[in-house]
Amino acid sequence: MSTKSTTQVSSEKAKKDGVAMQVFDIIFVFALAFACVVIPVYLKGATIVGDGGSGALEIIWNPVGYFSTLIVILIFFLVILFHSVKNYDY
Repeated sequence: MSTKSTTQVSSEKAKKDGVAMQVFDIIFVFALAFACVVIPVYLKGATIVGDGGSGALEIIWNPVGYFSTLIVILIFFLVILFHSVKNYDY
């Protein structure tokens, strides 16, 4: 008869919970990304074949909006990277 100590049982449970949380995080991020792509397209009513009579999508590039969004994404990435790396012991 094998007897497991309390620490072995709790560490195995923590590993299983950790894997479950990782799977949940991955699914959540994919669902959020899907929603961020699909919902604006659905609300606008655009389709791949076009908005109506022209048969082609009209793409208007706004450099100010593009670079502003890019800068915000980069700052967000750097903040997340900083906070995630500072918790590691090297």
